[in-house]
Amino acid sequence: MPFDTRAAFKLTLAVAAAISAQTLHAQENPERLWSCNLTPSGEWDCEVNESLVQQAEQPSRAPVDQAPDSGQRPTRQEAITADKDERMKEADQRVAVTPAPAAPPVETATTEVITTDVITTTGAPAPINWPQPATAQPQRATPQQQALRTATTDATSATPSDSPWSCVAEGDSWDCSQQPAPARTQVASSREAMREQQVTAVGKPEWSCSASGEDWDCQEIPGAAPVATRRSIAGPLVPATAAALDWYPYAPGEATGACRGRYVEPEFAFLEDDRPFDQQPIYVNALNSTTEIGGITQLEGGIQLQRGGRLITSTRGEFDQQARNARLFGEVRYREKGFLLTSEQAEANMLSGDTSFYNAQYVMHQEHMRGQAELITRYGDRRVELSEGAITYCEPGSNAWQIAANNIELNPETGRGVARHATLDIAGVPVLYTPYLSFPIDDRRQSGFLYPSFGYSKSDGLDIAIPYYFNLAENFDDTLTPRYIGERGLLLENEFRYMNRWSHNTLSTSWLGGDDQYGDDRWLFGVKHAGTPMDNLYSLVDYTRVSDDDYFQDLGTSLEVQRDDHLDQRFELRYLQPSWSLALHTQSYQTIDGVTPYEKVPQLLLTGQRNNLAGPLHLGYTAEYTRFERDLDSTYAPASKAAATVGDRVHLRPRLSATFERPWGYLRPSATLWHSEYDLENERDNTRNGSHSVSAGIVSLDSGLIFERSFELADGQYTQTLEPRLFLLHADVNADEQSEIPLFDTSQLGFTYYNLFHETGWSGNDRVADTQQATLGLSSAVYSEQGIEKLRVGIAQAHYFADREYAGRPGDARNGGTDSSSNLATLANWNFTRNLRLTHNGEIDRNGYGVLEHNYKLSYLPGDKRLFYLNYRDNLEKYSDNPTSSAAHQQLDIAFRWPLSNAWTGYGRWQQDLDNSENLETLLGVEYASCCWKVRLTGRSWVIDPDGNVEEFETDKGIFLQFVLRGLGTFGQGQGREFLEEITGYDEDNNGAF
Repeated sequence: MPFDTRAAFKLTLAVAAAISAQTLHAQENPERLWSCNLTPSGEWDCEVNESLVQQAEQPSRAPVDQAPDSGQRPTRQEAITADKDERMKEADQRVAVTPAPAAPPVETATTEVITTDVITTTGAPAPINWPQPATAQPQRATPQQQALRTATTDATSATPSDSPWSCVAEGDSWDCSQQPAPARTQVASSREAMREQQVTAVGKPEWSCSASGEDWDCQEIPGAAPVATRRSIAGPLVPATAAALDWYPYAPGEATGACRGRYVEPEFAFLEDDRPFDQQPIYVNALNSTTEIGGITQLEGGIQLQRGGRLITSTRGEFDQQARNARLFGEVRYREKGFLLTSEQAEANMLSGDTSFYNAQYVMHQEHMRGQAELITRYGDRRVELSEGAITYCEPGSNAWQIAANNIELNPETGRGVARHATLDIAGVPVLYTPYLSFPIDDRRQSGFLYPSFGYSKSDGLDIAIPYYFNLAENFDDTLTPRYIGERGLLLENEFRYMNRWSHNTLSTSWLGGDDQYGDDRWLFGVKHAGTPMDNLYSLVDYTRVSDDDYFQDLGTSLEVQRDDHLDQRFELRYLQPSWSLALHTQSYQTIDGVTPYEKVPQLLLTGQRNNLAGPLHLGYTAEYTRFERDLDSTYAPASKAAATVGDRVHLRPRLSATFERPWGYLRPSATLWHSEYDLENERDNTRNGSHSVSAGIVSLDSGLIFERSFELADGQYTQTLEPRLFLLHADVNADEQSEIPLFDTSQLGFTYYNLFHETGWSGNDRVADTQQATLGLSSAVYSEQGIEKLRVGIAQAHYFADREYAGRPGDARNGGTDSSSNLATLANWNFTRNLRLTHNGEIDRNGYGVLEHNYKLSYLPGDKRLFYLNYRDNLEKYSDNPTSSAAHQQLDIAFRWPLSNAWTGYGRWQQDLDNSENLETLLGVEYASCCWKVRLTGRSWVIDPDGNVEEFETDKGIFLQFVLRGLGTFGQGQGREFLEEITGYDEDNNGAF
């Protein structure tokens, strides 16, 4: 039923007797007589359990007109006079005080004050403590006497005597006696004495009422003094245990990094409410409570205040129902998803959502951030303000570094924190002061300085870069990086990024005016674009150009641009459909090392596929037009006349194929028409001008069988396969002299197991080997019970039935071959474990069966910080007739990263040219990591080739120091550690991993 505060006193009198009658049965009867909720409008909404009221009124009643003597045992003395509603009406008429302020407090000790959940308490029922008249020697009534006071007052209202009654419940009946009335003067003097004693600690007025004949005698007494809202802070608050901040240690062997523990947020059933915050109801739970309806609620034990997804707990407190303010004391904890705040004392405004915590600490679980302050204010808009506080990403108990400030404001909505008069403290020592510091607290974009880097090398001296980020708008930004290089000057790098609904664009530039070592200006220009101008149409731009060939070697760059020997300058449009695609693109280069390649300016390419054209028959087709050019004025242009040939090419390649597969084998026939048409030009040799064409009919049949057997080892069941393979190939080439046709975009495939089964033996569209051959292969694999391939070994050899006149197959010379068979290609892949893998490919001489080439790669990547990599390459025997060939090599590459403990990690790399006894690179470093910071020290020696002469080596050396502060970023340089990403393919310097 609705519960208006104006009728608070009337309802108090009506329900008091029923409550007291049920007190003795609170343990075994979990049902509640009445329950009230405070609605957002400030009104009470209460429900009365009528069935319990009726049950309580069933016992026999005493006569109305007689006062019971000591021998009488009425069961419900207050219900004798009249009907319950009449008593409430008479009481309301006789009380001479204003309804809301004069309402005497109702104490409910075993139920929550305002809640929708039913909580059953255990233990003996607590008393209902009506305020006692102020006497000189106040006596504490027994729980039964306190529980019955309301019943006694109602019963004596119909008695002519002014003496109060004292009733005690015994079993199912009452034992009542009339007590002498206290002297009014003594009561008054006692109240005056109490007021004098509490003159400095007076709270909101309360009322004390007693029955006098047919009237109520009510007197105002002082309320409890409010607790001070601010306490002096003696020092930073340190939790009794780290668990007070949700920090729990790992179990032995569970920790994978430097952190010995982690934040674990407990599971809470936060309320989900879609209404605006100021319209959501407030729920207050407590073990013991004293409530002044419409006024102050005093709470004791197990206090919980919850509104929506916010929960506050403490051991004691008070709640102002009108102002919607709560004050909590003792073990105060504020929670919402991903956030915990603890303090000694707190004040909360339930309307605005603002909460102040004194001598407090907080934790943001996902961000791994914590802090402490004399005063922390959590605003309704989720902002957190710290006065005389500090923040850190270190675990509880460690302040290896922190940002301390007079005032710190953290705004999760903007993703930034602002500290005023801040210092960066390292190990408790201030190392940096700033009157204003803005720093990120998440990954969102914000204008401001990014973290600097610095290093030192013999050739460049001191190297310092301080980037500044401009968050210009939601869809574009800019990063400017001034970089001072001691031996060269000031380098300015800039990266501008722009994004709209259909494209992503990046403009990269750099400028170094008058390099002191180079003697000229240095610059870089780069553009990247990827877009979708319309449905199914895709655009791409990748353009990079630098001032000179040594730019990257001398200066490096922090810009996201290509750094290969041939810098791409590519433009592309591609239209895609489910069964075909059409592409138009141009591709040119700036060569900074090596030989200038051919450029496509432009290329038009159509490709398509039609599956199941006629049953198992598939149709594929390729049509292409390309104009090839070459930069013949470059320093790296080839010197030969033949290499100066440029021109146009048209290529067509339709293909029909089918696939027949069974669990025991497969058969894959195909037929291809391969045709290229050329219109060539050569400014160095006019005899090479003219038209040429190459046509080839290719028919192939790829077939294989699969035999299986099962066997068992100590660690489980395995399956071994034996897979013989036969590849028949006939390519009939009708062509002009192919040697007159340049290799525009084509290269011969290397000699490997799988390349012996390739259809043309070449990449690109300028060559096809004329061959009649059968390639025989045999491989065997071992699979685990889970279907994981543990081991595969294979060997293959091609047998030729005719000479290759126009172009050779893998293993032949470029211009053909006359051998009747190829050398043997070997293959071995061994997965010792999921993390340890050995791969091998080699070439064995077909006559003497000597090893001509062998390459081994051993990798151990268990997924944690451990890494070991070994690569050995040797083909000297293959080039024994031409040992000076640039293709001949014998090299060893060893790299590792290995944790020495949870905190210390060593890493290194050694590259050695074994044939020339030349060290190509030596790197050794060590990393120390705690839960919130890292430091890396790296020493490196590496070979450079400033003159482009591979016969002359020059070595540079450097020492690099890098610091990583968790949540802040990286300071310094980690040069040389790029090899880790080259090996694993991942960013192994993940500075956010601890």
